[in-house]
Formats: sequence, structure tokens, C-alpha cells
Amino acid sequence: MAAVPAISRSTATSPLPTSPLPTGTRATGPLAAGATVAAPAPAGAGTAERAKDGWTLRKRLRQTRGVRLRGALRGAVPLALAGLLANVANMGVTLIIARAMSTRSYGAVAQLIAIFFVVSMPGSALLVGVVRRITTWQHNGRLHLLAEWVDRVRRVGVATVLVVAVLAIIGRGYVARELSLPGPGGVAEIITAGAAWCLLCVDRGLLQCARQYRALATNLLVDAVVKTVFTIGLVLVGLDESGAAIGVLLGVLAALAHVRWTLHRNPAAMGRDRAAAAPTAGTDSPAPPDAAPARLAVEVGAALVALALLGLLQNVDMLLQGRLAPDRSGSYAAVSVPSKVIVLAAVVLAGFLLPEAADRRHLGQHALHQLGATIAILLVPAAGLLSAALIAPDKLLSLAFGPRFTDASGALLPLAAAMTCLGATVLFTHYLLALGERGVLLALALTAAAAVPLLLWADGSPTATARVDLACQATLAVVTGLSVLAAARRTARA
Repeated sequence: MAAVPAISRSTATSPLPTSPLPTGTRATGPLAAGATVAAPAPAGAGTAERAKDGWTLRKRLRQTRGVRLRGALRGAVPLALAGLLANVANMGVTLIIARAMSTRSYGAVAQLIAIFFVVSMPGSALLVGVVRRITTWQHNGRLHLLAEWVDRVRRVGVATVLVVAVLAIIGRGYVARELSLPGPGGVAEIITAGAAWCLLCVDRGLLQCARQYRALATNLLVDAVVKTVFTIGLVLVGLDESGAAIGVLLGVLAALAHVRWTLHRNPAAMGRDRAAAAPTAGTDSPAPPDAAPARLAVEVGAALVALALLGLLQNVDMLLQGRLAPDRSGSYAAVSVPSKVIVLAAVVLAGFLLPEAADRRHLGQHALHQLGATIAILLVPAAGLLSAALIAPDKLLSLAFGPRFTDASGALLPLAAAMTCLGATVLFTHYLLALGERGVLLALALTAAAAVPLLLWADGSPTATARVDLACQATLAVVTGLSVLAAARRTARA
């Protein structure tokens, strides 16, 4: 999450030029570029001629759907491959440090990583805001505003990261005590890494809007390589959970440096080539007004809440299980790590889905083909993990982590299924956020509110914890999936 061919704006991952179908109850959507719709048969035409016209139209519609699906796969596969490589690297790190650390220290690392995901998840909300604003400017002819806006956001972001770092240093002891960690080591580093990740998401949003999927895939790999090298090295020299947290921080900083360098080399992605051509009074017709700042703030705030809730749902089981049963946190972490790779893969795929859905919304189209492609890709690793968890969970955990970490093997299958459902929910949520739909917040909030007391009721039992998590995540996936279908119907009618 090596280099792959870039997907340019003119490829099938960008909105297809359309030729609208006739209006009426039989209209089903746009055709592919170059397609034409047969003229209605004359009133006196025979049955055979009308049937031929209908068959031609249906054939063209099938061809259009095939083109869209292939285009979606071409856009999503580069990110999926990068995400796969990054997750393989993460798994390699996990296997190495698990054998080098005690079960207690490894459980502490898992809790620190959970903190990172909770703190960093709001970064995805910033990414949603960046994509929605830039997509609107692209369609309204206001990209000349982009460079100044990005510079302002970056200044505020850097100041925020510095403030968070200071507060994390001050409060690391309190956090360590509340989570029953062995000590405060690594807490400040992991919280700072989460804040820096939010800043990284802003720049990644610029790459997504520019359809720079090759550069985005490379950026994922930079993060993974730096994190892998430093985490393994620092843990092996005896820094344990502190070394793992420092490795995560260095990976984020390296990715941030790489994306800034990439954007500097590509002025078009920053809109700097448009600033000189900004419309002036009396020379161009005024561009349509931009969205009101208050409305944009509401949308970004909704995304912030939604993605923070997703982060909580992804990691609340690990946090509560570690607090309720610290002696079993290492075994549960061994089950949790491979299961939650599915969610990480979904987050990577959302990097493709988000700009595609936002772009098509402005064209009055749905992006169900792109959503279907990302779900199909996500199901490949999910099916492999579920099969292994069903057939030989003990053997899988023993080979990967050693026999010390097999006590919670009964939790592997339900937790893998739960994270597969959550991965689908991540994609559904990003789709809805790209459309500006805020109803998903209620479903996420109710699920989180129900999950916490149910997980506390599980009392730290790994298998009971995983089963409760599965029930909550499966229900949420069904609800958000139905919300996506309803939103797609509304988009098509608009």
C-alpha cells in the first residue's frame, strides 16, 4: 500500500463523456463515449424494426457497463497492489517483532497502534473535505483558488501538529495508566504520528483529485518501507513498544516529505498553473459561486464524526479487551492484526472511490460500478483469510506468531468476518460522504453506542469479544449498504 502505470484524466477512471438517453421511464443513464442512440422507430415501423432498435440499445448499454467496470478496475488495481505490498510489509514487521517481544509488550504495541488509528482517522475527514472542495472547483472553473487555499491549510495543519505533540508529551502518563500500558513509552510518539497523518491526508487528497494514482501508490510504499525498516531495527535493539511507535512516526514523516516533493514537481495538481490565468473583471463571465463556507464546514464536520466513529469501531475491541484482560491482550492482538488488514485495504481502496463518486455526483451519475469494483477487490484477501480461519486457525497463528499466541484462535473466524463487514462499511461510508450524505452518521453512532457496553459484557473473553463485534459490524454493513442503494437511486433521478 512497484510502480504502476499512471491513470490519466483521459482514461476510463475519469468521468466518461456521455450521450444522454431520451428522457422517460425507460431511460437508464448515459452511454459510453462515441455511442449514439438509435432514433425512435417511425410510427408505421413494423414489429421487427422496433425489436432490432431495442436490441441495439440494450447491446450498447451492456457495452457501456463493461467499459465502466473495466475502467474502475484499472483505477483501483494500482492502489490495491500498493496496499497489498504495504500490508505484506506490515505483516512481516508484526511477525518479526512478535517473536522478539514478550506477549505483554506485543499487546502494548497493538494498543498503541489502535490509538494511532483513532487519532489519525479524522485525517480521512480532511481528505473528504479536500476532495469535495476541489471537485466542486473543477466543475465551477475555480481551480485558480486552489494554491492559496492549500498553503493556508498547510500552515494551520503544521501548527496543529505541534500543539498536539506538546499535549501528548504532557498527557502520556495519564493515557498509559488508563489503558493499563506497561509504561508511557511510545504514547506521545504515536499520538503525534496520528496528528501528522491528518496533515498527510490533505496532500494525498490533492493527488487523488489529480488522478495521480501512481504517485499515490508510491507514497503508500514509502510509508511502508520506512516504517518497516525503523520499527524492526528499533525493536530489535530493545526499545520494544517505544521503538514501534517511533517507527510509525518516521514512516508518516517520510510519506509527508515524499508527497510534498511530488506535488512540488507537479504544479498542475496544486493549481499553480491556473493562478496566473485567474479570471479578471470584464474579461470572463463570473464563475458560479462556491459553496458557502458554513456548508463546507458542516460537510467536513460530518466526515470527521463519521470517520472517527469508524476508527472507534475498528479498534474499540482491542482497547477494551486490553483493559479488561491485559494478560490476554497479546493473544488477542495476534488474532486482531491479520483480521484488520481487511479494513486497511478498504481504506486504501477508498482513495480511489472517493474522487470518482464525488466527480460523478456533479454529472448526475452514480458510481456503483466503481464501488462494485472496490468491493470485488476487497473480497479477494477477505476470502483467503476467512478460509484459513475456518480450516486451521491454530496452525495459522502458530506459524505466524509462534505457539505462545494461539490461545485466542477461536476468535479468528468471527473477528475476520467482523472486519470484512467493517471493510465494506468503510467503502459505503466514503461513497456516501462523497455525495454529501450525512444520514450515515446515525447508523455509525448507534452501532458504536451499542458496541461499547456489549464488548464490556464480553468481559475480556477473546471469543465472546469477537462474536459481539461480528454481530455489530454485520448489522452496520447491511444498513449502510442499503443507504448506498437509496442514495444511488436519488442521484439517478436528479
